[in-house]
Amino acid sequence: MKVVYTILASLFAVSLLWTCKPDEVIGEERVPHLPAEVYRYYDTTAIQGLFFDPYNDSVINDHIATLGRVLFYDTRLSRNNRVSCGTCHRQATGFTDNFVHSLGFEFLPAERNTQGIVNTGTQIGFFWDLREQLLDHMVLQPIANHIEMGIDDEAYMISKVEDAAYYKPLFTNAFGSEEVTSHRMGIAMAQFVRSIISYRTKFDEGRSQVSHPTMTFPNYTEEENLGRHLFFFKFPCSTCHGGPNLDGSLTFAQNIGLDEHYSDPGVIGMFNETTPLNGWFKTPPLRNIALTAPYMHDGRFQTLEEVVEFYNSGIQYHPQLSQTLRTHDNGGLFNLGPSIPPEHHVVINGTMPLRMFMTDAEKNALIAFMRTLTDYELMQDPKFSDPFVAKGQ
Repeated sequence: MKVVYTILASLFAVSLLWTCKPDEVIGEERVPHLPAEVYRYYDTTAIQGLFFDPYNDSVINDHIATLGRVLFYDTRLSRNNRVSCGTCHRQATGFTDNFVHSLGFEFLPAERNTQGIVNTGTQIGFFWDLREQLLDHMVLQPIANHIEMGIDDEAYMISKVEDAAYYKPLFTNAFGSEEVTSHRMGIAMAQFVRSIISYRTKFDEGRSQVSHPTMTFPNYTEEENLGRHLFFFKFPCSTCHGGPNLDGSLTFAQNIGLDEHYSDPGVIGMFNETTPLNGWFKTPPLRNIALTAPYMHDGRFQTLEEVVEFYNSGIQYHPQLSQTLRTHDNGGLFNLGPSIPPEHHVVINGTMPLRMFMTDAEKNALIAFMRTLTDYELMQDPKFSDPFVAKGQ
C-alpha cells in the first residue's frame, strides 16, 4: 500500500508541473549564496608555464564573472522557473548532462546533444552548426529557445531579473549601476563561461614536461603513450582534433560519415558553391571527453568504445565526406591497412571511406589516452558551482 501511495504522490506532483501557468514558480524559491570576497575568475598566475593560453588574451572581470555565474545557474531565466543554463551544463559531467537530448523547461527534448563549454575563449564558433561566433550572443540564445528555456521576449526576461533583489548589488559591482539590460547579461554570462578553463589534466602535465610533443610523456603509462602516438601520428585523429583542446583549434566543421543520408543537415551553407552542405557539424573539443557521454550531435554513441569502433570500421559513404576520412586513392590524406586492389574498390556517391584496421590493443590505448584529458580539479572547483540555495537556509 505504501508503494501505491508513493506512486500516486509522484503522479500528482508531475501533474502539478504540467498544469502550472507558464510563469508560475515551480518548487521552493532559491537565492544565491556567495563568498564575502569574489572568486578569482581571471588568474593568469595559475597558467604560467602552460603550453597554451586558455584565456586566449581575454580579460575577465571577477565581479562581472560573478554576476554571470548567478545568471548561469538562475532558474528565473526559464519561462516557468524550472531550468537554468546549468541544468544542461553540469559541472560534474564536464558541463554537459549525459542525456542524449536535454529536456527543456516543459520537458521537451532539445534538438541536439548538449556540448561542453570549456575553454570557449580558444574557440571561434559555437553550437553544432557553428551559427554563432560571439560568445556574449551565444549565451542568450538558449534562454530565448522555445524548447530549452522559453523566454523569447527580451523585456520579459529583463523584468524577471529586475524582480530579484539579489541582482541589484551584483549589477552595481559589475557595471557601476543596477540597470539590467540583455547586453549586460550577455557580457556577464560570457565572461563566466569564458573563465571555465581546463588546463590541469594529465595531458597538460605531460606536455609541460617535454620540449617537443613527439617525445614520450614521463607521467604516462606505456598504454597511454601508445594511445597518444596513435592519436597524433598513426591515425588521422589529430587532423581534425588538433591543438590544445583537440578540436582543431579553429573549431571547424566536418562531415565524418555518420550517415549516408542525414536527417539533420548541420551547418547551413554551400558546398562547392552549388550544393547545399549536408551532415557538417562542429568539431567538438575532446577535453574531459570521458565525462561527456553520449557522443556526436545526436548522442548516438554511449561509450568511447563505440566512438572508436565507428572511426575504425563504421564511416559511411557520403558525397561530402571529409577528405581526412577518405582513402588515399579517393582524394584522402591517409593509407591505412592493406591496399585494396582497384577491381575491389567500392565507391558510392564518389567516396570510399577510410578503414583503419585497428587492433584491440590500439583501440584500448586510444581510449586510455583520451581518459588523460580529464580535468578533475575543474569538476570540483567551487567558483564554477551552482551558488543557489533554498531561501532561508
